[in-house]
Formats: sequence, structure tokens, C-alpha cells
Amino acid sequence: MAGIKETKELLEFIIRLGEAVDRSMEDGEIGFMDMSNLVSAMLAANAAFSDIALIPAEIKDLTKEESEELYAYVRDELDLESDKIEMIVENALEIGMKVYQLILAIRGEAPAAPAA
Repeated sequence: MAGIKETKELLEFIIRLGEAVDRSMEDGEIGFMDMSNLVSAMLAANAAFSDIALIPAEIKDLTKEESEELYAYVRDELDLESDKIEMIVENALEIGMKVYQLILAIRGEAPAAPAA
């Protein structure tokens, strides 16, 4: 059993980033004064990306209980209706893994495992 620690950390980063962009766009544009909105996301970035290569194994080994824990985490963090949670979790993980693939491409490295 791989657990969900890395998956949850990636979700936290993507949620924080989404919230920061949302707050920053309230006036219709992102400017220098919006930098403070990104602090929470940047603080979560190290944990999110330090062991991101483990996420495909975590997702492959995902139990019903772990899936429910991820959904509950997103629901609690964003105070959402339950019918939106699954889509947000899937999109957040896809975005996070695409960022990881981009980082690997910039480094000239091939991904260690296919993205979820």
C-alpha cells in the first residue's frame, strides 16, 4: 500500500495556487500587488514536488478509503458541494502531473513513470 501523502501534498499546492489566482483576478488582472496571494502556494510547492514521482504508484494503489480521504480534504479546504469534488480532484492531479512533466522536459529528463 503506497498511501496518499504525496498525492495530498500535490492537491494542496494546486488548491493554494488556484485560490491565489482567483483572489488575484478579482480586479480583472494580476499585478505586483498580488504577489502576497501566492505565498501560500509557494510554501506548499516544496512538499508537492519533492517526491512527486511517487504519485502514480499512490494513485494506482488508491483504496476506497484513501479516495474518500482525498475528496474530504478537497471538500473541507474549498467548502464545496460534493458533486464538484471528484472533478476538482481529478483536474488538480492532472494539472500537477503536467507541471511535473514540464519540469522534467525542461531538465531534459524523461518521466520516471506515466502521469496519472
